[in-house]
Amino acid sequence: MKKNISYCLFFTLLILVSGCKQKNETESSTTEETAYQPASPKYTARYDHSTPTAKIDVESAISTSSPVRLSEVASTIEYYQVGDDKYPVTEVVAVEGGFIALNKPKLYLYRQGKKRKRVGLKTEYSNWRDNESGNNLFYDKKTTRLYVQLKKLNQETGYSTKYIGELPPLDSVLARVHYLYPDSLPNRRLLKNWVEIFTPEMSVGRFFYPGTGFDYGVNTFNLKGDTLCHFYFGIDSIGTIKSDNFYNFTLFHTSYLYDNKPTFSATYCDTVYRLLDQQTIAPVYAIHLGKYKAPATYVINRGDKRNKAWVDNLRENSQAVFLKVHREGKSNKSGWLDNKDKQNQDFPSEDYLMVYLKNKRQTRALPLTARGMINDLDGGLPFWPDGQTDEYMYMIRPAGELKKGIKLTGSPKQETLKNFLSDLPDNQNVMIVVK
Repeated sequence: MKKNISYCLFFTLLILVSGCKQKNETESSTTEETAYQPASPKYTARYDHSTPTAKIDVESAISTSSPVRLSEVASTIEYYQVGDDKYPVTEVVAVEGGFIALNKPKLYLYRQGKKRKRVGLKTEYSNWRDNESGNNLFYDKKTTRLYVQLKKLNQETGYSTKYIGELPPLDSVLARVHYLYPDSLPNRRLLKNWVEIFTPEMSVGRFFYPGTGFDYGVNTFNLKGDTLCHFYFGIDSIGTIKSDNFYNFTLFHTSYLYDNKPTFSATYCDTVYRLLDQQTIAPVYAIHLGKYKAPATYVINRGDKRNKAWVDNLRENSQAVFLKVHREGKSNKSGWLDNKDKQNQDFPSEDYLMVYLKNKRQTRALPLTARGMINDLDGGLPFWPDGQTDEYMYMIRPAGELKKGIKLTGSPKQETLKNFLSDLPDNQNVMIVVK
């Protein structure tokens, strides 16, 4: 009898404990699934005009050409083997003593004189953005943590969940025996949409002119997704836009971190802006196109793009701003009357590499045949940046281009380059970094 009573008490207690546990799990799941309601903008935007905006004079530079030496914008140069074309580098961030590169979908640490080391986060192509746009990585030098912008695809619905994941300190990640997986990252911040730029303190996303696909401002958000501030800039009202006009757009905008401050331009906006903090924006560069400018209303209303120019790319380091500028050519195609009018002659489209030297406040267009700035640091390839990270600029070229295009003269300043080329496999790509 006592034995039966003991069994009854045991099972009663077991049911109570199980019930409490199930209740707690249900409550916990409900809490996790509850959607967070982002707050309205916390701040009113402040526009800081205390520092004069630097003028980048594209109009004047187009009519002249002048070579630029690499030593005018950098003082050091380094070379890294960064793998073959199977996993090309799509993004780079600077870390202590080296760089982490996204050899999509793998992450590697590159340091001078050492073999590359896999960063222990195992991802697939499907975890990354479909396009090749950058700003998917951020490295916090204070905490030595790497942040990654990823997505998780729901196989049933076809929709993906976007988020920013935080890795443990870099040394502990490199020391791991087993990989981390995106789902195992302890801290993940859900995103409604891909963000343009992010840091551990905030993220930045664009918003668009109503009824169009081009931007005219940015929002800043905190880690929870609350909107901190709206910043409006760029084009004025352009009225109703017909969808059949979209083919005539010359769209370009860019964004990057400079001194850990989000810096960006907008479509049809000639000003480059920098966020000084979560609610303060400052114009830093005014790109003067002059007679070559094609305003938004002009292009949207089918204006003639011939002899108009626009920026295709923009980078920056502490010494200079680097621009690619396209000028549309002209062809009358009017039979035997072609080119009779000297003021209306045909000319081809041209692509310019331009450098704005900050200390001299000069805008120079490189000769049209130039592939970059003259490399007077070690006599290597002409240099033109593919990307930037912190104070570094980098370009990536195949080994064959270096071996074919570099002439070794026996100069002492080429000793490091000579040794690098002698051990360089033909199938490798090379990252050339200047500072």
